[in-house]
Amino acid sequence: MVPVASMLTVVVNSPFAVVVLTASVVAFQASILISLGWWVARDASARGFDHTLLLGTVSALTPIGLPYYLYMRYRTADQTRQRPASKTDRLLSTWASAGVAAFLTSAVLAPPDPFSQLFYELAGLAILLPCAYFLVYRGGYRRIRGSNT
Repeated sequence: MVPVASMLTVVVNSPFAVVVLTASVVAFQASILISLGWWVARDASARGFDHTLLLGTVSALTPIGLPYYLYMRYRTADQTRQRPASKTDRLLSTWASAGVAAFLTSAVLAPPDPFSQLFYELAGLAILLPCAYFLVYRGGYRRIRGSNT
């Protein structure tokens, strides 16, 4: 049985493996950001907001965008959905919420090292994705709250 430390040494010393690992990390983080922006744009459009593409882009690329959108969404009670959430909307919101929660959890719990944070984030995603599936995709938060919003 090969020890993990020697496997990591082989991966780090191989340029091809480093490129593949880096591309995988970038693709993983990009998928979370794209799903977050896409979900915000689709949700804002379903609620009748203006400038939905700009709102989705700002939400994905700045730290203040998503809190601002959520504040505006819940501040205006008359902005209920004009159409029900589709399967795509639920899938995007599930992946985005699990990804953002895993990122924030790893940022708080991991040592100040990007590799450790990545491993914590992947572990957090493995734990939080089933929770997000139940709460967001399956609508479990509605049952907990007892509402239909």
